[in-house]
Amino acid sequence: MEERKKAALAKSVERKENELIGWLTELVRIPTFVPPGENYGKIVDWLFPVFEGFGFQCERIEMPEDVYAAKQKNDELIGERSNLLATKDTGAAESVVIYTHLDVVPAGEGWSAPPFETVIEDDRVYGRGVADSKGSVASLLAALSVMHEQNWASKYNLTVALTTDEEIGPYSGLCYFADAGLLRGDYCLCMDGDNEGIAIATNGVLNWEIKVQGKSCHSSIPFMGINAIESAKIVMHELESLKKTVERRESKAPCSPHMTDISGQEHIKPVFNVTMINAGVKENIIPPSCTLRGDRRYIPEEDVETVLKEFEAAIEAIKTKHGIDLELFCKPGYPPMFTEQDNEWVIKVQDAASDAFGVAKTLTGVQGGLDVAYAVQKTKQPVCAFGVGSFMDSNAHGADENVRIQDLKDYVRFLVGLLT
Repeated sequence: MEERKKAALAKSVERKENELIGWLTELVRIPTFVPPGENYGKIVDWLFPVFEGFGFQCERIEMPEDVYAAKQKNDELIGERSNLLATKDTGAAESVVIYTHLDVVPAGEGWSAPPFETVIEDDRVYGRGVADSKGSVASLLAALSVMHEQNWASKYNLTVALTTDEEIGPYSGLCYFADAGLLRGDYCLCMDGDNEGIAIATNGVLNWEIKVQGKSCHSSIPFMGINAIESAKIVMHELESLKKTVERRESKAPCSPHMTDISGQEHIKPVFNVTMINAGVKENIIPPSCTLRGDRRYIPEEDVETVLKEFEAAIEAIKTKHGIDLELFCKPGYPPMFTEQDNEWVIKVQDAASDAFGVAKTLTGVQGGLDVAYAVQKTKQPVCAFGVGSFMDSNAHGADENVRIQDLKDYVRFLVGLLT
């Protein structure tokens, strides 16, 4: 970006600071936490006139009931699954899809201030979703406002997809947009994630459940039954071998420097976790069953079918060795994502981000999963994930979630630089 334009952009962004924080405050005030996700229509209705004011054609798109019932619906969810699609044809030769999600996780406990009322302290904005990822939405609005004010046209046709249910899955509004053919474009920018680096790779997710069967009896005569908890302990011990095998692998996608500093690993790795256990009826009853749950995160170089076969083989070996009655149930989540480092879109995003933030932004992989991976698997678009929050400081999903005001403003400059 030429120096005169860069100076004009910097001044314009500074003038927009109050407006930017105001937009973020209004977005946070609409409690779109999921479950249950009952206020999606409210936030879409609030955004509608704002995008129309910047010359976009807007559609409020509900996930059809038959699709919702088959792929997403559960007893925790309430209300329509509303999403926003905003498009602007600038007459450009190329098009970009800009995406993030409007839902947030529940507030939980431990907040220093009301989580759905933004608080500014020490040059940070606090509130649920400010980093993940309503701060990105507010910055996008500010970027469009700057472009409108300066009469700077986008060099891309724009499709903005602000969708819902990303935080609960497994089939978010973005997944439906992809299946419905609504994400037309040459490139994709995902505004979810953090700003430490440009994420070009993510792990896939496989959620699993193992039901261990026992036989109940009075606890004073345990030899008359089979204690399912004790059997589950054997299962968990045996699964340690699978965990070690899985976690010796690594992807070619590098970790962020911060993650390398913390963990010592240089590339993203697959992981195997036992995260939930449920069993027991009463203290004096030998438990008749025990349910273990967890997830298996798999790198882009692995495929879900192979992951499933490996897991099933391990379970069969445990059953054969110990004679334990158990069943394995697996439910795939979002697939992995990978874009080549030398892709032209990756280079453009990396250059714009490095310029706006004043520090070189590295290309990274992340061990979590994103719903955008499902979308680009359908659309075949090169994708970069780059958000507004800090991996180290923002405490996304935790109490006192926050985002630096400077990061919000730098993200506005990133978007304007990338698009113009």
